[in-house]
Amino acid sequence: MSLKMKSGLFICLSVFLISCKKGKFKTNDSDFQNIYNGLIKKGHKADITWDAEVHSYTFTLSENKSVKLIGYQSQSSLSTKDYIIEIIKNSDSGGHRFKSNALSYIKPNTPINFTSGVSYTLNRIQTNWGQYITETIGHIVKTEQSDYPLCHGSLTITETSFHDSNSSSSWQKFQALPRIDIVFN
Repeated sequence: MSLKMKSGLFICLSVFLISCKKGKFKTNDSDFQNIYNGLIKKGHKADITWDAEVHSYTFTLSENKSVKLIGYQSQSSLSTKDYIIEIIKNSDSGGHRFKSNALSYIKPNTPINFTSGVSYTLNRIQTNWGQYITETIGHIVKTEQSDYPLCHGSLTITETSFHDSNSSSSWQKFQALPRIDIVFN
């Protein structure tokens, strides 16, 4: 991938706040929110846990789309630390701060386009966790491998993963869906 393409895919931050507590989203405005809330409705447990530097999920789209917003909620002890949001395939990354008391969103300044049928991985990375790795916990809903693929609208989530940033292999797959909202145009 060219440097121009990589730099064109950097997400610059523009924070938008919505009120959201542990558990379900208050709205179903995105395919991801519908998947997340649907799991909770089916009896899957929402929690704040999983001390791993990388929380991620792999997805495909059934139609070409572009990113409108990406949302995440920081832990209070890390609300002054930047998280890296990375989309692998289009190698999009950059440091962003997220609120700890509510879900907050970043909006890309340049279009990030996705092609139908191509597999992408969305990573939330936090390596600046200070003294305790337990600070890297995040909002999740527990799942099992038999729940996958998770589908709503044009979004299909095929895999989830939790691991350390210096390791390419996951020690936890399909065990939970991290609450990293992605909203498409």
